[in-house]
Amino acid sequence: MAHESQLLSPNLNSAALAQALVRVRGALAITPLTHALSLSELCGHQIFLKWDNKFRTGSFKERGAVNVLESLSAAERKKGVCAASAGNHALALSFHASRLAVPCTIVMPLQAPLVKVQATRRTGAKVILQGKNFDEAYEIALNLSTAEGLQFVSPFDDERVIAGQSTCGQELADQIPDADYVVVPVGGGGLISGIGLALRARGSTAKIIGVQSEWVVEGRAGMHAQSLIAPVTIADGIAVKRIGKITGPLVKALVDELVTVTEEQVAESIARILEHERVVVEGAGAAALAAVMASCVSGRGKKVAVLVCGSNIDMNVLSRLIDRDMGHHQRLLRVKVSVPDRPGSLAAITRLFADQSANVLEVLHNRSFSKVPGNVEIQFLLEVRDQIHTEGIFKALNLNGVTFEV
Repeated sequence: MAHESQLLSPNLNSAALAQALVRVRGALAITPLTHALSLSELCGHQIFLKWDNKFRTGSFKERGAVNVLESLSAAERKKGVCAASAGNHALALSFHASRLAVPCTIVMPLQAPLVKVQATRRTGAKVILQGKNFDEAYEIALNLSTAEGLQFVSPFDDERVIAGQSTCGQELADQIPDADYVVVPVGGGGLISGIGLALRARGSTAKIIGVQSEWVVEGRAGMHAQSLIAPVTIADGIAVKRIGKITGPLVKALVDELVTVTEEQVAESIARILEHERVVVEGAGAAALAAVMASCVSGRGKKVAVLVCGSNIDMNVLSRLIDRDMGHHQRLLRVKVSVPDRPGSLAAITRLFADQSANVLEVLHNRSFSKVPGNVEIQFLLEVRDQIHTEGIFKALNLNGVTFEV
């Protein structure tokens, strides 16, 4: 496979990969690979997490950005670079462009996460918010780079970027040479192409699995076209409508299987990494683990390297995902009671909840639409321990003659 992939992209030979490693190692440290014991028990495999979210800007994209910028001529550096990105590529390129004093212009789609837009601006890059999605922003950036003579740096469809991403695969070949599987998120295909090239060049027999978002697969099939309100995805980092012209043949040649994960599976994976590893990751960064949790790896006890490739998630999104996960795992209880509308009723109910060691998070009164004249409906959001705790609260309400519904 290594020989076939080099024929598909002759410039991505062993010399190019070795040179990329020298450039990247001059600016970036090797990211850790750790054995995730709790997640291994959960998945039934030996799970090893490759923490490519540990770079300064929070994602693996710094590998490709460094390789591109370090390969520019003096004249190209003086002119500057231009790129389109929903976030991580923008952060990586702009940060290292600033470090190397290279002018940088980034076109970001209008719906790009605010945290990534603000962080990119803080690097000193010129940020242009245009385009309803990544593809529109990409065309705008491409035209701008041509008009102004800037070096266009694709987030994935650039041999220099792919060679930079290959350094992750070169590290994996040293860190876990006997891996059975390597599971990698796929957006435009740059990361998995680079990893695949490196692993095959090093003689690895690991099965390479690419993980795509359900949102992307549906978008490519035109399922979003007729939506009154365009759907969004929490895995925005891999929300790319098409794999690149360079990466496409590489993915076909190097990747053993492409699987799809749902928004629900990605959300679950974000929560489990936070719970078991105490690490915040973004949707794209959690997609590979989501696929493993959804049984993309057959059998049991396999040695699986899982790419955790980004941590740039909006805090509002993360907060909603945590609340949602607590609800799904019976850590939150929403209950509505009907009590006489007179002083002391609220105090009596909250005292009952306190006696059951339930923490009141929210309270909402509703007088106007109460089903019982003279009563008030009060909706509570309670923090509870588990289903047994919830059943104890229901029993206490019944014993005290309190009408309620959930």
